[in-house]
Amino acid sequence: MNRGIDYRRDFYSLGVTFYELLTGELPFDSNDPMKVVHCHLAKMPTALGNRELGIENRKEIPQVVADIVIKLMAKNAEDRYQSALGLKSDLEKCLAQFQ
Repeated sequence: MNRGIDYRRDFYSLGVTFYELLTGELPFDSNDPMKVVHCHLAKMPTALGNRELGIENRKEIPQVVADIVIKLMAKNAEDRYQSALGLKSDLEKCLAQFQ
């Protein structure tokens, strides 16, 4: 994609990790490695907002949490969090809403 790799790729990886933790599934699942690469580059995963938690809890994923995960997994690095402080701020706001 003619782009350098920077710290924002780690935010994408964190989004994939959160997605799997919340749903019990990978965002893109295929036996074809090239298809998985294509999906990570070009497709958005299934929305989290209406999904049920996959592991033990059977509650819906709150929209605020889904929004954070989708922002972490944005295809364009410019659309992801630009710093860990921005992510920390959103996570703190999310925690405050839950409490």
